[in-house]
Amino acid sequence: MAKVSGNDLVVQALQDEGVDTTFYVTGGPMVDVAVRCVEMFRTVDVRHEQAAAMAAHAYSRITGKPGVCFAASGPGTTNLITGVGNAFLDAVPVVALGGASAVAQDGMGAFQEMDQVGMFKPITKWAERVIDTRRIPEIINKAFRIATSGQPGPVYVDLPGDVLYKRVEDNEVQFFKKPHEVPRLSGDPAQIQRAIALLKQAQRPLILTGTGVFWSQA
Repeated sequence: MAKVSGNDLVVQALQDEGVDTTFYVTGGPMVDVAVRCVEMFRTVDVRHEQAAAMAAHAYSRITGKPGVCFAASGPGTTNLITGVGNAFLDAVPVVALGGASAVAQDGMGAFQEMDQVGMFKPITKWAERVIDTRRIPEIINKAFRIATSGQPGPVYVDLPGDVLYKRVEDNEVQFFKKPHEVPRLSGDPAQIQRAIALLKQAQRPLILTGTGVFWSQA
């Protein structure tokens, strides 16, 4: 048995989801996460958190994979909101991670304490605060599943400082060793044949599609 910190678990969870690039502005309590990301991934240290969220959005559109961005607690995380909101409007899978004040100091006016989850809920498919270090991989895995399932969209995970720096036994943690597969629904065969017939008969066909065509890799 060995002990691992929440910081280690965050980066391991990202790696298990197939992440290869992150966009961020570092700061407490996300400093150690940033250090570990530099060791594991291509990391892009931008000049403003809004740029991190928008870069994650662009990365997702270009690669077809979820984009990942993160920021420090308080104003660092709230600066992600504009970019995350834009991803929500465009139905783009972005996984945003925000440092947060300690769970043990909830309601005590801790440094940069604010309801970050409440701010992100209206502009994400799902937003959650981690309160148990052992559940970090589970919640990050769930974040990726929600971001990429159905109509894609951004999600937010709130990471309190005491949760990140707590050390737990690795045998108490459930790890997810490979990226989940996104289910794809098959089209109605009859409708597909009808569309083919219409295209064959058309002299100057014009196809208007939504982003669902892109995300389904049609």
